[in-house]
Amino acid sequence: MERKIEIVSVELIKPLSPTPNHLRCYEFSLLDQMAVDMSVPLALFYPPPLDGGESSRLLLLKKSLSEILARFYPFAGRIKDNSVECNDDGVPFYEAFAHNYQLEDVLRKPAYVNERFLPTTVEEGSFMSDSALYPLLVQVTLFNCGGMAIGIRASHKVADCATLCTLINAWSTIARGTIEGVVPEFVAAAKFLPPPIPHVQPKPMNFDVPKDLVDKKLVAKFIAFDASTITSLKAKAVSDSVQMPSRVEVVSAVIWKCAMVASGNETRLSKLVHNVNIRKRLVPPLPNHCVGNVVTPATACKGENDGSDLPTLVTCIRKALSELSSKYVDFKQNRDEAIFAIPYDAAEIFAARFRGEIEIHISSLCTYPFYDVDFGWGKPSWVSLIRSFGVGTVILMDSRDSGGVDAWVYLKDKDNMLVFEQELQLLAFGSAK
Repeated sequence: MERKIEIVSVELIKPLSPTPNHLRCYEFSLLDQMAVDMSVPLALFYPPPLDGGESSRLLLLKKSLSEILARFYPFAGRIKDNSVECNDDGVPFYEAFAHNYQLEDVLRKPAYVNERFLPTTVEEGSFMSDSALYPLLVQVTLFNCGGMAIGIRASHKVADCATLCTLINAWSTIARGTIEGVVPEFVAAAKFLPPPIPHVQPKPMNFDVPKDLVDKKLVAKFIAFDASTITSLKAKAVSDSVQMPSRVEVVSAVIWKCAMVASGNETRLSKLVHNVNIRKRLVPPLPNHCVGNVVTPATACKGENDGSDLPTLVTCIRKALSELSSKYVDFKQNRDEAIFAIPYDAAEIFAARFRGEIEIHISSLCTYPFYDVDFGWGKPSWVSLIRSFGVGTVILMDSRDSGGVDAWVYLKDKDNMLVFEQELQLLAFGSAK
């Protein structure tokens, strides 16, 4: 039988209290303005509660969302140019039902998870025909078994993954009846990363988008690295330079190695890019709950004369991350230089990625406490970032099992993915399929 998700209803959830007049305009920082006009998508899957009560759960979600929007007021507004008009118009909240889906199907086969679990706009002419205007959209999908999926899209102009994590954890805290909760910080990022100076023009960049980067043949692969596999990989990756590799470093190195083999690039120059949350790397640091885009790329480079073994690749990754940290040590003394280095570095990497010079581009959500999001009926059984990404993109997240890593890998076609999987089995799991 055909699996489908039916939208049952949609309404706008408005803040419990009005936004004060002096907070009606939320200006984007420099990095917010540079952010790609897309969403940060997330889905959390919950098992059936012991006491049932679907209607009461939906009412609680709406009520607590209204309460938290009074604190996270830009998310209830509308995006306009380089700012958010904090007009309290509300967040679109969709209710949906999963036909011929079982929650266990999703947990057993992550391939069943797709964008239908995420909120999207309805037909043209409706009051929600342009999703680009909305900082936040929410969809709650119910399963016949009583399980639930909470899907969220946050505009990347307003939020990075750290911001989304702050928002959803604060929402769940309010739902559980804790009044204090998280107090978001809206000023720090804008002060650190102010809008561009009007008379300073950014350096122009001209490049064409290769067809294979957005080819419809794009293939996604879900890979679960359990804790024991990661422990084994760490042992293989130890070197004099990196004596205690992290799980993200070894998983990234394995994926980088396999991607190079799949593309025939193992003996040539190869680059891997990590998106890095720099809130705590800055001197002075920004608050953890600072809202906005406070992410910059770190580029690891394997030279033509370098090997492609795990210790070498982990060393390249560690070097890139270390250099990124040292870059902001003298932030107080070189504030302007640091501010403008971030967007230029990001722009250069963006251009190199579209020119095909970047092998892998990784976004890691590991250590973000998404599995702590409890609205009052338990923690999620699984959390996943959902979206069709470009070629060479990798998303890393904590697994359901402690110490593991879930990876979504996007390559250009089936042939590429077949070679990738064969190398992965030999390198990480000890055998070929």
